[in-house]
Amino acid sequence: MLYITVLLAVIFWVVAILRIQRFRLLRLLTPARRQQRVGVEQWTKEQRNIASFGYAGETTPQQRLRLRARENRRLRAAFGITNSLTTESLHEHKAFLTTATRLVNNKSRNWETLYGVAERFLQAELRTATTASADKNGQRSLRLAESVRCMVLAVVLFDNFGIDPATIPRDALVTITEEINTQWLRSKCAPDVVLRSGLLNATIDSLHLTSPSPPPFHPPPEHPTATEVLSLLMPQYETLWRVVLLTFATAYHHQPGARQDAEQRTAAVPSCLGGGGDRTREKEALKLAKEGLRLYPSNKHLYRSPALLAPRSLLPRLLPRFNNHRPPLAADISALHRHPGIWGNDHNNDSDDDAAHLFRPSRFDDDKLTPAQREAYIPFSVGKHKCPAGAASGFGERMVTLLVVALGRRLGPSVGRVQFGGRKEKEKGKGLPTGRDEMEGWRFWF
Repeated sequence: MLYITVLLAVIFWVVAILRIQRFRLLRLLTPARRQQRVGVEQWTKEQRNIASFGYAGETTPQQRLRLRARENRRLRAAFGITNSLTTESLHEHKAFLTTATRLVNNKSRNWETLYGVAERFLQAELRTATTASADKNGQRSLRLAESVRCMVLAVVLFDNFGIDPATIPRDALVTITEEINTQWLRSKCAPDVVLRSGLLNATIDSLHLTSPSPPPFHPPPEHPTATEVLSLLMPQYETLWRVVLLTFATAYHHQPGARQDAEQRTAAVPSCLGGGGDRTREKEALKLAKEGLRLYPSNKHLYRSPALLAPRSLLPRLLPRFNNHRPPLAADISALHRHPGIWGNDHNNDSDDDAAHLFRPSRFDDDKLTPAQREAYIPFSVGKHKCPAGAASGFGERMVTLLVVALGRRLGPSVGRVQFGGRKEKEKGKGLPTGRDEMEGWRFWF
């Protein structure tokens, strides 16, 4: 009897290990390899199914929060944030969603005022750089990634908390953005041991921000804690700065021919933005953001926990820890947005692969998108947990457009040039690197 029991235990452990390895192998398949196995259309459905939690079957809001929060627990450990990305609590989710929706749908928002905030910040950056020592050719430079991060943070702080960027020491903006970047990377590399940054929290506290939330969340004029500020900042600032930097660099400096098209489409920015603007001209301008979000989605992957095995399954009953060892599922948004089989056919005599990587806002002209492209384009996710800043509110696309245009006008080719580290600056058909640590060497020379 003992022999049979041991044998059965060994068999079940072998089955468990094989199933775990199968999940890992499937996850390691590149989009192209996976697509070859099942076809582009089916592969697209699979990616959308992961993003929308459809893979888990019929689920409650509470279950969907759990499936998402488990894969974002590193963010809670690194930043202490409690929002819809990190919480399993339906109450906390609804409270955050109420505040976030109110902020992105702010009826009193003035896009021309926001543009002025961004423009004045960039002017100050250029003035500061001119006081630094010039190189042998008499040129000076900005650390581009740092300047863009600080500009985006300054605009988001003004929009959310009403704080004038001129009153914020630049060193504080640099510290906050660098610490967020460092903490993010730490949480990726060592999610189980990452600790919160005391420097980040202390610097945020030093700004003495006033809560944007009405009672009962924060009775004015109570100041929110650093973690409460980060809970609001992270879904906005953190998802904005890379999209803004990469779209600006691509449209105005990297791809030949893209700048003229971008300038023509955005000529009416910022006056065309928002409810009181020219809808036709705004529609043209927002195509800049749509294409930027295609090439450089805010979230390259959307991670979900695997659905719990059905209770009737014998394996989880015998091995209760099995569910905890299965690797996460990932909807590959970058692959959906760049797949040559979906985005390659552009009728412009480029190869399929080149066409998918080129910056072309004209893809979003009326009736241009194919059914396959419409299915594959999900920059704000899909289903019941879409980002509040998505297409319905228009906030995300307007903010990306506004910030990219401000950069294009103040740091465009007529003012200076971008040096992309060791890369060939005019490498046609190849996208820019998108890793957060791959842009640190970029400089704007003027």
